[in-house]
Amino acid sequence: MKKMKDLIVPTITPFNEKGKIDPEGIKTHFDFLIKAGVKDFYILGTTGEVFLMDIEERKIVAELIVKYVGDRGNIFIQIGSISTKEACDLARHAEGIGAVGIGAITPFYYNVSQQEMEGYYLEIAKSVSDNFPVYLYNLPGCSRNDLLPETVSKLAEIKNIVGIKNSMEDMLRLSRLIDETPDDFEVIIGSDNILMPAILYGAKGSVSGNANVFPEVFIEFYQAIKRKNYDKAHEIQVIIRNIAGVLKYGTNLAYFKQALVYRGFKPSFTRKPLLGLGQNEKNRLSNEVKEIIKNYL
Repeated sequence: MKKMKDLIVPTITPFNEKGKIDPEGIKTHFDFLIKAGVKDFYILGTTGEVFLMDIEERKIVAELIVKYVGDRGNIFIQIGSISTKEACDLARHAEGIGAVGIGAITPFYYNVSQQEMEGYYLEIAKSVSDNFPVYLYNLPGCSRNDLLPETVSKLAEIKNIVGIKNSMEDMLRLSRLIDETPDDFEVIIGSDNILMPAILYGAKGSVSGNANVFPEVFIEFYQAIKRKNYDKAHEIQVIIRNIAGVLKYGTNLAYFKQALVYRGFKPSFTRKPLLGLGQNEKNRLSNEVKEIIKNYL
């Protein structure tokens, strides 16, 4: 059973100007990340604009990536949905095409109780093999529903529920998740701003959207951590915080896609209703990306 560790990149989904999925753009981006040293990928999540796709498109993208990456990387697929039935269908599909594991955002839009969220995850876990890894995914800023530590502790008792991606800038919450779950339950941080303290406290890795654009910096961070060169890791944490600010902390996905243009990629577009950047924003971002490349790469 493979688990997420160290750097996990929640990949973007390149679309063309008409909003169509761009298979060659997807392949080129994965080649770039793999060459930089990325091993683990979390696809079709928030950064991947998953909820701007229909179910068939989600399956098409998942199949394309799993087949293209092959044994060059570990593909975890975000299968969460507002509907339990839909999430279970996507979970079975992910296992069937050869993904190494799945993650699932909590149900969203509706106000969902802790008991209802527990039932949602139990059904997802039962829909796949008991040795197929399932990750919880808590992002209350978007989903409105907060998966609390006491619920996570219950779910951690299930054999194939192996971890949680917690996307909150809250060290107290992170520490509770680590302290109140079994040692082999993987707590993954989803905020780059607290990356170093999270890893030092015991988080097993980070799902870092900013690494879509600057994977080299994040790879270097984890190398420093493994060498126990904490001064160097601290230095890189400051750089990462700067990168996160330049890329607007993932709140506008057009920044990731436009920044990749300045790293040499062909233009990729967000899907409506999300819009691209204006010319002034592009000019400012171009200058900032050039500075990051000059100073840190």
